[in-house]
Formats: sequence, structure tokens, C-alpha cells
Amino acid sequence: MKQLINKHRGFTLIELMVALAAGMFLLGGVSLAYSSINNSTTTVKDLENSLDVIRFSSKIFTRSLKQTNSIPTYSNKILKVTQEAGVLACTGSIINAAFTEEYSHENDSLFCDIGNGKVKILKGVNTISYAIDNNMVSIFVEPINLPSQFNKRLVIDISLSQIVMNKAFQ
Repeated sequence: MKQLINKHRGFTLIELMVALAAGMFLLGGVSLAYSSINNSTTTVKDLENSLDVIRFSSKIFTRSLKQTNSIPTYSNKILKVTQEAGVLACTGSIINAAFTEEYSHENDSLFCDIGNGKVKILKGVNTISYAIDNNMVSIFVEPINLPSQFNKRLVIDISLSQIVMNKAFQ
């Protein structure tokens, strides 16, 4: 008897199911990796923006508070810092007469007013508040999208160096 040998062409159902399962496993791994990378990228961008807000806040307030000769005042959510003539103002210009810097917060921005109207100096601030204790000013800054491990805000403590030095050498 003659046996006919059938040559199989294509794949069996089991082979196709195994290939499908392997493909789904690989696709699931790729999607998890993408999701993780995307989440990390978003967190890094949020942290970068938050650090820029903190860095700029620290720089502008350190310069302003260290060069003043009088204790700042804080009322109605406005920090007022009186400056002498010839110093750099919060707007970036040197003023040739005594002036007062008024820092205020609206929406997501920090503004400074030296008598010529408000100037937006920083964007990305959720809240900002101040505490004045003798010769120390504490600035409580909450940038937008600050990661949760920072307890929603950071504190910048700045000594009123000019006042301290004037008292020390009197």
C-alpha cells in the first residue's frame, strides 16, 4: 500500500496561539516600560520647574533682603522691603532714589512693584507666604506640581545681613 505523505504548509493552531501569547507578553512589557518612562519624564519635568521656582525665589529674595537697611513688613499678603538709593531693584534696574519693593502673588505668578506698577517676575508659584522673626525672614514657597515628598512647600530662610552688620558695628 502506498502511503501518501502530506506535506504540511503553514502553521498549526497551537503554534499560532503560542506565537500570539509570546507577542502579547512582549507588547505588555513594552507598554509597561513606556508607561514607566513617561511617568518618570513627567516627574522630572515637574521637579525641574519646581527647582527653577525655588532657585529664582531664593536668588531674588536673598538679594533684596540682604541689602535692605530696615525690617520688611508683611500684611495683606504683600511683602514690603524698603531699599536705599543706588541698589538693584527686583525688576532688574538700579534705582537712584529710595524705593520700596512690594512682592505680591496672583494666580500662579509672583509680582514686584517698585512704584511703577506690578511687574511679573516669576511664573509657576502655587502659593507663597512670609514670616518675619527679628532679623530673619522665612519664605514659604509652593511651586506648581511640586512632588509630594516635599510636603507641598519649601522654606527659604534669609538673614537680614545688612541690619545685623549695622547693629554689630555700632
